[in-house]
Amino acid sequence: GPRLRWPFSSLETHKPKAAKRRCCLAASGTMSRPTVEEAVEVLMMNEPKAFRIVTEVLFKIVRNIELHPHEPKYSQISTGSAAYTGKIACAKGGLRFLRAVGFEKREAAAGGAGCSSDAGDAPTLVLAAPDAEVLEAGKQALKAAVKEFGAKVEAARVAENKAAAFKLAELKRVSAQNNSKRDATAEAERRQIMEGMAADKAELERQRDPSNFC
Repeated sequence: GPRLRWPFSSLETHKPKAAKRRCCLAASGTMSRPTVEEAVEVLMMNEPKAFRIVTEVLFKIVRNIELHPHEPKYSQISTGSAAYTGKIACAKGGLRFLRAVGFEKREAAAGGAGCSSDAGDAPTLVLAAPDAEVLEAGKQALKAAVKEFGAKVEAARVAENKAAAFKLAELKRVSAQNNSKRDATAEAERRQIMEGMAADKAELERQRDPSNFC
């Protein structure tokens, strides 16, 4: 199927005000269903590698549901699975995006509560009634986010290269100045030695001249 491509290197990610609102809502326990735009805004806060992984997984989830809207396996995600914990839950905005497109948490059956690491005991995220319009909006938002994130990465790379080029040019300039100073010093030392040798030669010739002793 189609894949998203990622032009990543290094990037200083921005931290929108939505992050502060998200923390406040989580603390007050009044987390309502976020919008796709809010979720994507938080996704943009990830580092490049985490952003690439989480957006790729989310895009795949949405696409599979669109292709198979009546198959439960595509609209159910165990929060204890390695894929969820290692690619979605660990990234900023991963769960928020799933909630934005309609996923809701369903607690495990009796006996599932507790601290078991078994994925079967963990709550499940379920998209009970897929909304084609919302899913498509989510997919398009992910595509736009990838494009924007890539542009930011490229801008950061260009700025970094410019800074490195300026630093290199400055180092070359300083090195040239130092070489010039060293060349001038060496030339002065050479002249001093030559003058000393000429003076010694003149003195030797003067001493050899008998008329100098009359």
